[in-house]
Amino acid sequence: MLSVEYIPMQYYDAIVIHFVDDDGSGHNIIVDGGEINSLKFCYTDKLKVYLEGIFNKGESVDLWVISHIDNDHIGGVYNFINDYDFFEKHHEKLKEVWMNYGGEGDFVVQRKGTIGYASGKKLRDVLHEKEINVKEGIIVGVAKAIANAGITVVAPDVDSYKRFIKWWNNKEFNNNVKTSDGLVSGGKWDYDIKFTDFNLNRYDEDKEVKNNSSIAFVFYYKQYKILFSADSCSSIMLSGLNDTKLLKDGKITLDLVHVPHHGSSRNSCFSFLKSLVCNQYVITGNGENKYKLPDKETIARLIGANPTGCKLHFTAKNQKLQEIFTDEDDVNLSVCYGAKFLFK
Repeated sequence: MLSVEYIPMQYYDAIVIHFVDDDGSGHNIIVDGGEINSLKFCYTDKLKVYLEGIFNKGESVDLWVISHIDNDHIGGVYNFINDYDFFEKHHEKLKEVWMNYGGEGDFVVQRKGTIGYASGKKLRDVLHEKEINVKEGIIVGVAKAIANAGITVVAPDVDSYKRFIKWWNNKEFNNNVKTSDGLVSGGKWDYDIKFTDFNLNRYDEDKEVKNNSSIAFVFYYKQYKILFSADSCSSIMLSGLNDTKLLKDGKITLDLVHVPHHGSSRNSCFSFLKSLVCNQYVITGNGENKYKLPDKETIARLIGANPTGCKLHFTAKNQKLQEIFTDEDDVNLSVCYGAKFLFK
């Protein structure tokens, strides 16, 4: 049995993967964990409840993947470590953390950044202080087996990883946009544009260094395959899928796809979506965030790439998201609000 649950955190990413080994033992992988500064909403009231359930069953977190260092992804593990009594009681049940980070020698970086870098450094330092088993240098081709499941990393590529490390070590964060999420589209919603009016082949890819450093991977369990994309982008993931020989005749068959970067139009091009043979997709953007994500343009590409139809899951439900589908007739798309999946 395999379950994949997106913890409802509005705009933030927090995913719990639970699966059962052939001997009946339960295993858990957590991906990201919500906003670092939303202690009560993201951690105390949400993620901690899941952690308590895992530990009360006598299970561990086999792997916690920090996809990248943006504030809206790193809060879960940081706040768990700083939940002193709870962490001290259960610290041995956090088996391994994946996180890419910079730093030289004693992990001291000469320059201080602002949003994004500062929180990433804070998390890196506390992981080392608590002597947690942290693996970095997680790039395309890295693979890991956990019981009867497995992971193959498809992003970042070597160039994106090196660019991220150079940025971390030598540069202040570039405040073109003061956001932990990098240079996202922002501006205005595109929800008043009809699906049929988008140019599906137009694409201006996200080149933001932290997003491009995102750890994206394919998770395997029995016959099931799931792509977790984090905030990566099409060109890097397509190259990674090809390099790891997961593409067959330019396609990969999947049971679930996490649409990258909260549904930003700068991270999912039409050709990438057409390479995915899948009937279930998840978007974590809730429409009400200040970056106006998800972009309706991304959903238009998704519809175009799946002419026989597919199912789109949002992790939130609100009026703003529902505006995407106002006055849209005969759209071959099934829309669901809530993202909890069970594979038997």
